[in-house]
Amino acid sequence: MSEYTLVVRIPQAGNREIKYSIQLSGLDENYPDDYFRHEKNRLAISQAIEQQSARKVSPTNLNSIVATWILDIKSGLHRTVVTLDLPPDVSSPIQTITTPISNNITLHAKQPTRQPLTPTTVVQTAKNPTVESVNTTTSIPNPSSANNSEKPKELPPDVRADTNKADF
Repeated sequence: MSEYTLVVRIPQAGNREIKYSIQLSGLDENYPDDYFRHEKNRLAISQAIEQQSARKVSPTNLNSIVATWILDIKSGLHRTVVTLDLPPDVSSPIQTITTPISNNITLHAKQPTRQPLTPTTVVQTAKNPTVESVNTTTSIPNPSSANNSEKPKELPPDVRADTNKADF
């Protein structure tokens, strides 16, 4: 009798490995198709994977697993690794982790009022990052009522033109 091991890796479960082994002898070892043709043998594989992983094994997934395993057994390999994306089994009970809660918790009946958040705009220059607050409640003055005697501010001279010799 020879032992053949199936390893099923499930990427969504953190690459968890499920191992299942069978003992084959004589004709079953030479003709593994006959062994896996029996529904009880296929069902045992499916149940073992589902119990150990809490994942649902569809008939298509089971056929893929069995076909790969048969090819490896025929090739003389005693260990077969199959990677499958199996969906979670919604009918299996979910394990819950409980943590003790301390009795020193004080609950306040009235929550403190919060100030509304005001959006901010980050303006960053090459040397000096600054944050400017934008107040959304102030009104924008009408251009016709603005004082026309104000001159627009002059921009600082472009320093790059004097220092970049690659442009010449």
